[in-house]
Amino acid sequence: MALAAALLLPLALRAGWRALTRSEWLQLAMIGALNIFLSYSLMFSAQKHIASGLAAVLFATFPIWVAVYAHALLPAERLTPARALSALLGLGGVVVLQLPALCGASVGRGQWVPMLLGTAAPAVAGFSNVWMKKRLTQVPASVSLCAQTAVGAALLLLVSYSFEPGATHWTARGMLAISYLAVIGTVLTFLLLFWLIPRVPMSVIGAIPLFDTTVAITLGTLVAGERFSWHLGAGAALILCGTGIANLVPAATAATRTHDHPEREGADHPERSPEGA
Repeated sequence: MALAAALLLPLALRAGWRALTRSEWLQLAMIGALNIFLSYSLMFSAQKHIASGLAAVLFATFPIWVAVYAHALLPAERLTPARALSALLGLGGVVVLQLPALCGASVGRGQWVPMLLGTAAPAVAGFSNVWMKKRLTQVPASVSLCAQTAVGAALLLLVSYSFEPGATHWTARGMLAISYLAVIGTVLTFLLLFWLIPRVPMSVIGAIPLFDTTVAITLGTLVAGERFSWHLGAGAALILCGTGIANLVPAATAATRTHDHPEREGADHPERSPEGA
């Protein structure tokens, strides 16, 4: 995250970060602490004590949390039967995808706390994404991501050095992996996500992590030679159906949102709008 923040700094400076208000900086710091630090910390802590399949299913509740928060905070995105069905299909698809891991996983008495942490992670991430759409759509994506990763990285490093001293062992392979995650997994991916948030319904944003899971498992079959099974096909089909339903939002609805909130396209903040132009 620290490397990603450093890479994003030139883009943020070019995008006009000086124009942000004190309130916007405080909200970016809050979302960075929630979305980057707390959400990741909760999920990483949970994964140490529960099966990876179970962790994937717990995080698959993300679209449900997004739908609930959007219903409460975004008047134009009330929870509809179609959006609820989309979230449930996505969750069901991940359950089917992870059936082999889930069947072999046992939940002991000491695992309920990690399961709670694993459920809280998508809840925190879902709130962060919806709050960004409600309050921070006028902030350039590069500025928003740079601020969030800087805050999240600072908190993660502080906790790491406080509770895990000497746990890091740097190798060339590890540095290469970190560089990939910083450039592709964080800068590129999150810039695209932050660009999408003000432009599509939150039900679409909620479906993205589920689609990622499908792509990852499919690549495992095609590239890594993992065996294709019925649960892979059925789970992928459910997730794709949920993703398709999430995208079935009338064009007039999106147009109305843009008309009601022109600042999302930079109309009220022309000095911020040229993200990289």
